[in-house]
Amino acid sequence: MAVLSSVNVTYFRVGFLSFLAFACIKDVNIILSNQSVLMFTQAMHLPALTLSSYSAQLGLFAIIFGLMALHDLVPLLEQNKMFFESIVPLRLMLFFILTTISYYVESNLFVHNNAVFIYGFCEVWINFLIFSALRDEKNEEFKKANRIVLESSPEELEPLAELEELTGDDSVQIVEE
Repeated sequence: MAVLSSVNVTYFRVGFLSFLAFACIKDVNIILSNQSVLMFTQAMHLPALTLSSYSAQLGLFAIIFGLMALHDLVPLLEQNKMFFESIVPLRLMLFFILTTISYYVESNLFVHNNAVFIYGFCEVWINFLIFSALRDEKNEEFKKANRIVLESSPEELEPLAELEELTGDDSVQIVEE
C-alpha cells in the first residue's frame, strides 16, 4: 500500500479541517500571522486579511470546518469508497473555481484575500492527491479483477508449412490484409 493512499490523504484532510476549526476557536491569527502564509500572500500580491481573535464569525467558521471534517470522517470509517469517488472530483472542481475567482476578481475583497486563496489552494492540493490516489487504487483493483490465470501451459501452434504437409493439399492460403 502506498504512503499517499486515499485513506491516508483523507485522514490528513480531516486533521487539516479539525486544526482549522480549532484555530478559529483558539486564535485565528496563528494561521494568518504565520510567516509562510504572509510570504505566500506577498508573492501572490493578495491583500492580507486581519481578523480579531474575538470575531463572532469565527465560531460559525469553526462549526463549518468541524462539520466538513466529520463529513469526511464518517464515510472514511465506513470504508465507503464510492462516496469519495463521486464527491472528490466535484469538490476539486468547485475549490479550483473558488481559488481562481479569489485570485482574479480583485474588485470583491470578500473573496480576494489571502485566507480564501490559501484555503482554496490547500483544498485543491489535498483533493487532487485524494483523486489521484483513488484513481490509482481503482486501476489496481481493475487489474486484479481482470487478471487471466493460465491453469496449464499454453498451446503451441504449428507453423503453416507443417500444416500444409499434414493436409497434403495446397488449399490453405495466407490472406494478408
